[in-house]
Amino acid sequence: MWKFTLQKILTGIEINETAVNMVQIERGGSRWRLLQSKTVPFPEGTVNLSYKTNNILNPDHFRETVKEALKDTEGNVSSIGLSLPNDIVKVSIRKYDGLPDSDSETEKMISWSTEKSLHFPEKSTKIAYELIDENDDEEKWMLVAIGIKDVIREYEVCLKELKLFPKVVRPSGINQFNFFSSDMPVTGTHAFLGLYENYFTFLVFEDAKLKFFHGFKKGFSDLYFFKDIDMTMQHFMNAHPDKEVENLYIGSQVAFHKEIEEVFQNLSDINIVIMDESRHIKAVSGKEEKNEREKLSYFISAIGAAQSLLQ
Repeated sequence: MWKFTLQKILTGIEINETAVNMVQIERGGSRWRLLQSKTVPFPEGTVNLSYKTNNILNPDHFRETVKEALKDTEGNVSSIGLSLPNDIVKVSIRKYDGLPDSDSETEKMISWSTEKSLHFPEKSTKIAYELIDENDDEEKWMLVAIGIKDVIREYEVCLKELKLFPKVVRPSGINQFNFFSSDMPVTGTHAFLGLYENYFTFLVFEDAKLKFFHGFKKGFSDLYFFKDIDMTMQHFMNAHPDKEVENLYIGSQVAFHKEIEEVFQNLSDINIVIMDESRHIKAVSGKEEKNEREKLSYFISAIGAAQSLLQ
């Protein structure tokens, strides 16, 4: 009897301030295959990213842009992986002395501590969390993502009206790191820097356990941007003088890999490793793209969102 194995096509989208990035991927041996990718810009005045206030200024233009991005997709795309803008979610590591028995009580506890530290009413926030470490004295370390319900709901309502129901929703920076995570060493102390046009994420791992997370929105110039990155790295080192970062792994949505490597080699004495997107995914096209790596970098958060559908 013949036995057929059908490859599952996975769809991911990333929403940012200027556009919707869409990808469709499938597993191809030891690498992923990028079946198609597409960027559809928002009309001017469609989106204004903000943590506290309305983001989607023109819902009709927003829906039409998402619809256009998905127009030529294959298969059932009602269930997608979604990368939300980094700007609209605050991500941090928090320590708790033990956790309640239920998820609902845990979320209430996190919301209560959030209200105390961020001064947002508990009822106004939406919480996502993941246990990242615990020890024998019952200290629990959580990676916590906090958004304002009314802001998140804007995106949910618009997507629902298009009959799109994201199965996994994460900030773009988390999906970007997840794409590269298999290249990170499992022993020692190592850092990951995720670069975007107007944002960066900085993560530090010790023996593959997340110990530090910081996200930062870009200031007025590239000069301040690199200073902010340098200050963030120094903040970690000052807070953890006993931990020496062995390697700094850099993933960049804005490409310019060689230029970034040169800048960071001058900025820090840490060994710099520029992550190579093409190690894990290959664009499917009639001919090899000369700048395949540069092209892939722009879609990594959308690809990470699609990959999350199998996790």
